[in-house]
Amino acid sequence: MNPVLARETKERFRGKRTMPWLLIVWILAIGLIAYLLFVIAREIAQSQFGLGQALATGFMGRFLFESMTLLVVTAVVMVVPGLTALTIVGERERQTFQLLQVTQMSPYQLVFGKLSSSIAYFGILIVAVLPIVALPLIFGGTTLSDIAVALGFVALLTVMLGSLSMWMSARAKSSRGAVAMSYAIAFVIAFLSFAGLGAEYFFALDDRGSLPSEGVESVSAFVNPYFGLVSAIAAPLEIGQDRFFASPYTPLELHLFARQGAGGAVDFGGGGLEPGTIRIEDGRQFVNYSRPPLWIYTVVIYTGLIALGLWRAATIVTAPAARLRTRNGQKPKASTEPTTVVVDGAS
Repeated sequence: MNPVLARETKERFRGKRTMPWLLIVWILAIGLIAYLLFVIAREIAQSQFGLGQALATGFMGRFLFESMTLLVVTAVVMVVPGLTALTIVGERERQTFQLLQVTQMSPYQLVFGKLSSSIAYFGILIVAVLPIVALPLIFGGTTLSDIAVALGFVALLTVMLGSLSMWMSARAKSSRGAVAMSYAIAFVIAFLSFAGLGAEYFFALDDRGSLPSEGVESVSAFVNPYFGLVSAIAAPLEIGQDRFFASPYTPLELHLFARQGAGGAVDFGGGGLEPGTIRIEDGRQFVNYSRPPLWIYTVVIYTGLIALGLWRAATIVTAPAARLRTRNGQKPKASTEPTTVVVDGAS
């Protein structure tokens, strides 16, 4: 086992932040939110739309699942940077950073150990509420594959934000700077990308204020975790009125439809679209992709950001090489004659 991971795990899980009462408060808070979402879904299904019992139950399950997954993604954005931003800069402030540098571990082992210990704590919080997140399976409207895809994407997002926060922690001079930079990156990726998407839509409108019939690409949405999550779960895009009844995914799915040139499918049931935009399988309507699913771009970008963050963090934590110089300040020349060398000031 990684020595840093072993030490960090013991320290972190024996601290006050992991006391049972904190886990109990966390579970109760998520349970209360889930109950409130259930009440909202029930009111929408029974009073506003007059759905049948079976369809209403399926809608409630889908509503709960979509709400909970968006909530978990938001929790990752708000919690993970704070957990990982102090890992390396904290060692520097405690003046123990040099001790880690001169150990037998490689820089990547050090970085992986720090990152793993930070993510493990957040992982316990997610595992603790996993039964609540899986509650929609009882109502229907969602499948085990949907939950597996959601958990996989959340894990990827967690590692990505943790890796970038590790980089910021390694290069920062103070804890405050590391936390500020880590949260700035997380907020740009998760929230400021919405503003970039709005700007892209504005410049894509034609003279009549409409989007192109062939759809519009959205680079800003590639890095947005909410669009990536919805794209991965909703693929392939299906047209169905039951999917757009006050669903939490609805605003995000509308963009995914518009990106494929099927923006009118939601409001008009697929009418007026270009031939070949929609295919029918077993009586269900699916959108034929004119562009690759958005989640593919998101996964590739996140993987690249993980590699970049870990590489930069490992480069910074690498122990500096020994500086060799002669007494007159010149580097020693290759020679067969004995030369007096000073290593870091000691002869």
